[in-house]
Amino acid sequence: MQIKKIAFGDSQEAFIESRLTGGVNVIYSDDNNRGKTLVMQGLMFSLGYESIFPSSFHYKDKYFYSEIEVNGESYEFLRKKNTVALKTDGAMQIFNSVGELRYFLDKFVFRIPKVQKDNRATLVDLSLLYELFFIGQDSRNPSGLISKGQFNKQDFKNMVHALAGLSTSTANLSDIQATKNKIAELKIKLKETKKKISIIKQNPNVAEVFSKTFDSNKVQEKIKSISGINEKLSKVRRSRQREINRKSKLEQLVSELKSLNRDLSEGNVQCGDCGSDKIVYSNTDLTFEVSNIDVRNGILNSISENITQKVELINDLSREINFLQDHLNDEMEETPPSFQQIILYSEQVVSEKNHDDDSFSLSREIESLQAQLASSIEIDDALKTDKKTFDLNLLNDMSSIYKSIDPNGNLTFEDIFTKRDSTFSGSEGQEFYFCKLIALSRSLNHDFPLIVDSFRDGELSTNKEESMLNIYSKLSRQVILTSTLKDEEYNSDKYKNNSEINAIDYSLHSDCKILDKQSREGFIDLISNFNGIVL
Repeated sequence: MQIKKIAFGDSQEAFIESRLTGGVNVIYSDDNNRGKTLVMQGLMFSLGYESIFPSSFHYKDKYFYSEIEVNGESYEFLRKKNTVALKTDGAMQIFNSVGELRYFLDKFVFRIPKVQKDNRATLVDLSLLYELFFIGQDSRNPSGLISKGQFNKQDFKNMVHALAGLSTSTANLSDIQATKNKIAELKIKLKETKKKISIIKQNPNVAEVFSKTFDSNKVQEKIKSISGINEKLSKVRRSRQREINRKSKLEQLVSELKSLNRDLSEGNVQCGDCGSDKIVYSNTDLTFEVSNIDVRNGILNSISENITQKVELINDLSREINFLQDHLNDEMEETPPSFQQIILYSEQVVSEKNHDDDSFSLSREIESLQAQLASSIEIDDALKTDKKTFDLNLLNDMSSIYKSIDPNGNLTFEDIFTKRDSTFSGSEGQEFYFCKLIALSRSLNHDFPLIVDSFRDGELSTNKEESMLNIYSKLSRQVILTSTLKDEEYNSDKYKNNSEINAIDYSLHSDCKILDKQSREGFIDLISNFNGIVL
């Protein structure tokens, strides 16, 4: 998306800005109140952003025009109050509200993401979307949104995730809750249906032969029971093997200590590095000198007792394994009902067949929903992990950008919004916005231009400004900035001497009077393109 032209005015006076390029544009002046902010606000207002005009500017009497280009297609916007006309080649649409406009833009011009709002997927407001790339001069605070509408900071984060392809539409909370409610409803119905199958209580063996419901439940119980026994068997076997390994190590230690005893009787053992004849034995916490024979014999006796304990423990674990094996064999056995029992209950089985079919069908439906629920929760959990990874990478990028413009700075980034009570000094607030804007641009690779009104706010130093402009120029996208220069900066042609910048000077505009009669005819010509529009 590229801004081609901006204009606003009425039948008496107007202003037109058509000098913008696709690179870095800096609109500047040697003093305040030269109309830079009005042009930025007028542009965004024409595209559907909420009004942030100063009270002294009567915007409701004015028409606001902009021309943009998206994927090679040209679109012209004309807005007065809440009505917006949108003109394309050979067609014009009129919208009675900005809300109507966003649906058209989403379908035909550029994607507008949806977020979960009040338990439903909602297309975000244009003001929320535009704060992705637009930083106005007024009402800005890094701890919140600039435009306060029905959406909040969390909605902005959800919008960013949606644009990153991390939307919750496939496994959102409302779907999960609806599935849970449906499962609970079916379980109640299943319980009532099962009460009508009396054979299950009267003779379970016969019920297992004839009842699909009982057989299904029995199989699940068997699977659960056998799995539980196998898990316990595996755990006890691992414990026994650990004890066998420990016993083996203790036996090896005894052999080494007895060997050491023989070595000492035949000669001295010394350390090859330091020459010391002191030999020690260490367990986890304590160290003993075993050069002394009495100490060594005491340790040998202690280890022997430990080995005896290990043998008893291994035998106990083996007996537990044998018990679990017997239990597993019992679970694997089947006891079929006698022929007489089958004949005795056959009539009752036939009479309850419909209830059994209904019960079996309900069980299958519950199983299917439970599998669907598990899958949705798994997807939702994976999505949460992906979002955390995205957020972490975004914050890391913000930190990297910050260090590139302010290597000695103290700002830390824990979120794309600061805490409400955060205090900034000097240009720190502007630096935060810059890092956020660039990082979002990189992470999302969106097609919007970057627009910052008063981008040097907070007495930004020359070095930081040059670093920012250098980063902006490497983005390969349109950037529109405004700046008020000091006298020495203006006299030195600060921006005109930079070949990477399209410098647009507003210094000759009258104080607090950007609209003039000379631009009236050109503005009327622009408006005349909207067939039937009368100023």
